[in-house]
Amino acid sequence: MKKIASLFLVTTLLSLSTLTAFAADKANPSDVANVKATALDGGVKLTWDKATDDVGVAGYQVHYGTSSVSKQGQDYDKTVDVKNVLEYSVTALTNETKYYFSVTAYDAAGNESGSWAKEISITPAKASGSPAVDKTAPKVADAKVINNQEVQIVFSEPVVLPKSNAQDAFDIEDQDKFEPLLVTGATMDAKDVSGATVVLSTSKQKANAQYKVTVGIDIKDKTGNPIVSGTSDTALFKGSATDKPVEDTKGPSVVKVESVDNTHLIVNFDKIIVLSIDPSEDFAITVEGNDKKKLDVLGVKLGTNSANKEDASAIITTSPQELVKYNVKVVNVKDDKGNKITEKSSGSFQGVAAVVPPTGGDDKDLIPPKDVANFIANKVLKGKQYTVTLNWKIPDENKDTKEQLIYKSTDKGTKFDKEASVAADKTNYKVENLDPGEYWFKITEKDNAGNESKGIITKIILSKTGPEMIGLVAFSLFAGRIVARRKNKK
Repeated sequence: MKKIASLFLVTTLLSLSTLTAFAADKANPSDVANVKATALDGGVKLTWDKATDDVGVAGYQVHYGTSSVSKQGQDYDKTVDVKNVLEYSVTALTNETKYYFSVTAYDAAGNESGSWAKEISITPAKASGSPAVDKTAPKVADAKVINNQEVQIVFSEPVVLPKSNAQDAFDIEDQDKFEPLLVTGATMDAKDVSGATVVLSTSKQKANAQYKVTVGIDIKDKTGNPIVSGTSDTALFKGSATDKPVEDTKGPSVVKVESVDNTHLIVNFDKIIVLSIDPSEDFAITVEGNDKKKLDVLGVKLGTNSANKEDASAIITTSPQELVKYNVKVVNVKDDKGNKITEKSSGSFQGVAAVVPPTGGDDKDLIPPKDVANFIANKVLKGKQYTVTLNWKIPDENKDTKEQLIYKSTDKGTKFDKEASVAADKTNYKVENLDPGEYWFKITEKDNAGNESKGIITKIILSKTGPEMIGLVAFSLFAGRIVARRKNKK
């Protein structure tokens, strides 16, 4: 999971200019040679020779675990980005346990050594050496402006901020006019799971002004080593002309409610929404003037709103409506930023009468069964493929259902192919051996007369994991993280 989180961090931070600058550099650094290890009490000290690169090596990664990596496609248990050093101590290891180590180099464009360094193994032991104590002071690796009021400071290792007034540990000065830039806040970057990145809030910067940030000794690594004054505690950045985005703290609002037919309606929102695990509990539909008379919510799915914004409406299946006005109260729904809808957010619509089948000598049943409710998909990863379990609730009034039909779409609902036919009383079904991707499932009810309901849709995204994520993103030195790829064994 750390690797995946690191991928998303890098993707978010890369700018177009960075991608353009790195596009020309496609050469990999050389493989790391001469890796040596010294056993410590609860740790291992590693050293290696400097790698080469056509532009320049930006840093190294130490890979290690309790199993040897000897086959293509295997990987080590852990990977640590140690920045641009030739010596590193791995701590918090278990004595009398054999560990395997390798090292790779990377450059500023994210190119990585084509092969792991020759693997070495060693066993930490209490009697073998001094306790594994981290005595290396953290360094400022990079400073990257985010906007004209935020700067990202990347350190050589995870750091800890002072518990109070953390901003006082940072000074920023205009290098041309020797004027200070006020630092108003300092927080750990939640997107960097390694804990090596701090985001500073500043007063408004001057566009293209050259600033120098200096970090004080109150900034320490996780073992208490403070940063050392000198060249390792400073970094330069240019002031940005981009305004800081206004933080979105407003929850979604109901724009309008539209009735589709006797058992369906659409609630339109002003932005993308996220439904609860049981979306039927997100909506309460009552007759206007009589809160005790309700419509049952039998199913909810996301749809496009009246402004053609995807996932900004809720398509609701209800019990049969009457020719009266209904009120819809929405609760629990959030937007994609996590902002919850305001209390008592509501709308109203006019109920639609049911279509009456023709009367006369023909007694043929023309009314399809009701669609199921609470149609939900859950996933389980088995090896490299997924199993999706579909669950639903059958309406009590479906007395003549003959079978339930399950359909699957891999093109976001443009085309559905029949997946299975299940018994009329079945309330779950497993779809196995699915590759990563986005899947839409639909279930319909079919009665003895051949009438088939319109169907309820649920969708699920099966994420790519592990090595399959490699190649989906670019890499950046300032992000302070390079994701390890599968290596060819030497």
